[in-house]
Amino acid sequence: MKKRIIPVAFVLIICIGAGIYHWNWGKAPSAGLVLRGEVEGTIYSQTAEVSGKIIEMNLELGGPVKAGDLIVRLDNSDQKYVLEQLQILLEKQRLVHRNLQRGAKAEELEKARRDISIAEANFRSAEAVYNQAKDEIEPLALLLEAGGLSQNEMDKAKLKETTAAEALEAARGQVEKAGEHLSLLQRGTDSEIIAIAAADVRDTESKIRQLQENMSKYEIVANCDGIVISKNYNLGSMVSVGYNLADVSADQEKYVVCYVPKDDSMRITYGQTYTIMSGAQEYQGEVRFIDVKSQYTPKDMQSSVTRNKTSVKVKLLLPPNTDLIPGSKVEVVLSR
Repeated sequence: MKKRIIPVAFVLIICIGAGIYHWNWGKAPSAGLVLRGEVEGTIYSQTAEVSGKIIEMNLELGGPVKAGDLIVRLDNSDQKYVLEQLQILLEKQRLVHRNLQRGAKAEELEKARRDISIAEANFRSAEAVYNQAKDEIEPLALLLEAGGLSQNEMDKAKLKETTAAEALEAARGQVEKAGEHLSLLQRGTDSEIIAIAAADVRDTESKIRQLQENMSKYEIVANCDGIVISKNYNLGSMVSVGYNLADVSADQEKYVVCYVPKDDSMRITYGQTYTIMSGAQEYQGEVRFIDVKSQYTPKDMQSSVTRNKTSVKVKLLLPPNTDLIPGSKVEVVLSR
């Protein structure tokens, strides 16, 4: 009799254990483990590559953007003037090169001397502007530290100093070029001098191309399709290189985050697809991330099967053009 009771009790224990196991997989055993999930998007920063003042902004929090849309335009007036000056310098250098090839004339020497005088006057003027801007920085820094000046005003002063320094450097270069021009005319027109003049032309052409390429960076365009989730500056703000102007949640890269009980996470592998429920809508999500560390399930993500248990964070990639938005609450069904 005892021998018969022991196997029956053993079978009963196994059945109870199996029942508990199936109950832990959710209210609907046929569906599998039902977990709470939340939609999140891949965030792309829209970063400034140059410094300047925002003069146009096409950003609205929660609004859509398309890749390539102009979202911010920075003031590039100073760069336009520098480009204009370089283009004038290039014309002069090309003229010098042609004249050297056929021999310098007396009037060209006189013009070269006048160019030096003009370049030196421009340099002195640029130097005075730079020194003034530089002298203003230190007292403004003290005011900023004391709370008597806004960071925006300080950024304006720094940009003014930077612009003045660039103008001073450009003026210095014009003085040097004017001096070289006169020296070339005075020394003669041998093949080496002509080659140097040709090199000056190529150098200025290169600087113009570089500046034109840099000027394109004053128009910041969206780097993906998505929704604007943060707007960090407004029209008229001063920004510097590396400033994050806004964040965009990409349309084509949305994930569902859920927390799987540690014991059940062992059956999950990369590339598997699981059902995601949002009301009456169903979606399929592909496993793209499985955390290597376990943790307690965050309180707002807990359910009856994850409460007071360690879990593993899992991310499932949603199909492109899914209408779910970041922050949406969903249910993830992990089949047995």
